[in-house]
Amino acid sequence: MDEVTERQHGPGRLRLDESTREHLEVLAEGAAALAEFSLAAISIRDADELEVVAAYGPGVSEAIVGRRLPVALLEAELAHSDEWGPWRFVPHDRETPEIAEYGYVSDDVVVDSPNAWHPRDLLAAPLLDDDGELVGVLSVDVPLDGLRPGKLQRELLEKCAVVTRRAALVALERMELAEQVRLAQQTRDIIRKALGEPTLALVLEASRSAIARCFDAFGMWLTTFDAQGGTSTSWYAEGAETDPLLDEVESGAALLAQRCWAEQRVAAFSRAQPDAVGLPPDEFDQLMRYLERMGIGSVLLVPLGAGTECLGFLSLTRISASQRWTDVELDAALDIGHDLGIAVANARQVDQLRRIDSYRTELVNTLAHELRNPLFTVAANLEMLEDSELEPFDQKMVTSASRGVARLSSVLEDLLTMARVADPHAVLEAEPVNLLEVLAIVEEECGSVAATKEVDFVVHPPSEPFLVSGSPDELVRMVCNLSGNAVKYTDAGGRVDVRLTRAGDEVVVAVQDTGIGISEDDQRQLFQEFFRSTNPDALERPGTGLGLAIVERIARRHSGRVELSSRAGEGTTVSVTLPLV
Repeated sequence: MDEVTERQHGPGRLRLDESTREHLEVLAEGAAALAEFSLAAISIRDADELEVVAAYGPGVSEAIVGRRLPVALLEAELAHSDEWGPWRFVPHDRETPEIAEYGYVSDDVVVDSPNAWHPRDLLAAPLLDDDGELVGVLSVDVPLDGLRPGKLQRELLEKCAVVTRRAALVALERMELAEQVRLAQQTRDIIRKALGEPTLALVLEASRSAIARCFDAFGMWLTTFDAQGGTSTSWYAEGAETDPLLDEVESGAALLAQRCWAEQRVAAFSRAQPDAVGLPPDEFDQLMRYLERMGIGSVLLVPLGAGTECLGFLSLTRISASQRWTDVELDAALDIGHDLGIAVANARQVDQLRRIDSYRTELVNTLAHELRNPLFTVAANLEMLEDSELEPFDQKMVTSASRGVARLSSVLEDLLTMARVADPHAVLEAEPVNLLEVLAIVEEECGSVAATKEVDFVVHPPSEPFLVSGSPDELVRMVCNLSGNAVKYTDAGGRVDVRLTRAGDEVVVAVQDTGIGISEDDQRQLFQEFFRSTNPDALERPGTGLGLAIVERIARRHSGRVELSSRAGEGTTVSVTLPLV
């Protein structure tokens, strides 16, 4: 049987779900039985090739399923065939040397008859869609009687071809639908991973191998544009150890990406598809020669963007120029271009916010340090004046100025602490910290202030030590800020309790007070820098609005989280949960 297949090169490329493949195998078996032949095979078109996807007959399936044959070669062979209705018969003596290399020859013995079937005879029925395009081929071999079909058998063959064509078209629709579902699921997974990453490098790391696998691509490169007009490129190919130099083609690809984004399309091109790029012939030839030196035969260029702005492009590559990019893949690729564009835009904004945050931290540090020296000078001179013999009114003014300097010093200390714990570049030099020791320091620092205000300050130390990994100074500052706030907003006769409790592999530091409480509206903004409560009673008590913001940043630096529960007039509980060592 001169089967419409290619030489054996391993498994085929067409993706068929098990149900569709079984359906086609049943069709092949039914075609053989209906036409009274021993062997049958069904091939489906994939771009410029046909792939055998189902076969029936002893040992045939293992031998030929997955083989591929160029469509042009089959069409040339059928050009000098005999027409038997929808079938084409090529006797063995008309066989061309080119097709002979692709055939499957049965071992069945030829019967002794002038009308005997020859092992190299070809009988195939092209399967056409409603537009007359070739979508597949049904072929049969080895008639049960060993003879070439007569009139009656040809009628059976014609019915067989009609039934098989209809069933094959249904199978192709199922195959395309299954491919759409597969791509939709995989692209959702890819974008979910990409959108969850805060930096462009992590976006690429999370998505590049999955994208290549999703589109059956040999490799890919992704180029993004920055706000200053520069580019950043990442290359990925399975097993590749070094990145190729893409400078020769990147500028042309960037212009093409801009055009594709404006037209909302992708560009799939190869030597056989020069028009898809829209480049002048000499530029296209230069581009293809460069890609071919890298072993690339086909490229799918996908623009990335958000809104009207093109933010870069994704180039998917295949080694074979004959493996066509399907319409389903083109649609899915454009969707990925939109979603990855959003991921790139998000990463760019996060990066910009980081730069702004770093600049702000540097600015606060500089200002605080510059203010420290003159403030120290003022404080020193005020101390000297306080020790002098002054008139009562002058003494009152000096005392008031000293309180102002002390408050300003506190603000500067908070600013410096906030700048340090909020700095994304500041490395946490962690060590094991016993929280019992932290509570002892907090009790000493905050207990005396609470006593002055006639507030009961009670620390409940646990019976066992709790070790966390972090900075002792920062953890002391965190619990002191919580305790100091609780004391500040609790009136005389009230109570503040500090507790440590275990929760699985975590420890909870809870500070509970019976103070003035916090309204629901204020609770939503409490951890913002410089926020002060709208409660007039709270505003009368001095503060910088940085205390809880510092607590939240320190907790985050220690892989912890902060929770707050409060009701106006009924007190507040703030809890920090940290992982135990």
